[in-house]
Amino acid sequence: MNGLLLSKLLTQLILPPGGLIVLIAVGLLFHRRRWGRVLVWLSLAGLWLLSTGPVRDALIRPLEFADQPLNMATVPEKGAAIALLGGGVYAHAPEYGGHDALGRFAMMRTIYAAKIARESGLPVFTSGGKVLSHDNVEPSGAVMRRWLERFGVPAQQIYAETEAKNTWQNAVYLQHMLQAQGIDHVLLVTSAWHMPRARWCFEKQGLYVIAAPTDYLTSQEAYDLRSYIPHWDVLADSARALHEYLGLLWYRIRYA
Repeated sequence: MNGLLLSKLLTQLILPPGGLIVLIAVGLLFHRRRWGRVLVWLSLAGLWLLSTGPVRDALIRPLEFADQPLNMATVPEKGAAIALLGGGVYAHAPEYGGHDALGRFAMMRTIYAAKIARESGLPVFTSGGKVLSHDNVEPSGAVMRRWLERFGVPAQQIYAETEAKNTWQNAVYLQHMLQAQGIDHVLLVTSAWHMPRARWCFEKQGLYVIAAPTDYLTSQEAYDLRSYIPHWDVLADSARALHEYLGLLWYRIRYA
């Protein structure tokens, strides 16, 4: 078992719902003891709360609004590039004839990067390799390049990095490519909740970063009764926020 797979498995067991299910199982195993019953109820309460909109937003808002949305008036006319980070491949998509497409987050990032590229004329550098994928799945950097062309970005305006397996490698490998072209300013396009960790990685490479967050998860509408009822996709968002906080801590230990 390689280190990347092991880290992914451990993360799934620590973060919800995996971590909460493990705690419930432990509590049930020791249900004859008071602390075991308390552990079950606390875990169930955590599962409920993390599945509600207000708790999800409280977790993810500090990540998503650490940077303001991009103001196109601040985009340099030259000497800069768009850095587009991968977010998963939708392998062998049936509706596209079995060709690889983009996962939800990667697609939203690519749509936004294409918009910026068409409006600014800046080059786009995609970044993303194969992360625990089979050999017959394309690197996400290559798939994003193909979709950028579909969204109207000229092929000569796109450069693809296809080896990075995490956000730190995105920054390191792109910095090498950018440096070769004399570029040290990047418009960093990634999901809003992922921006703090991505920005930190790119700034550590000596790059000047202009944040271009997209695909916000924080609710932009007022809460109603449904907001306090558990929902499966809200739980996934809460887990994603906790994963980012864990990632920020780990990156500062591992790469600082």
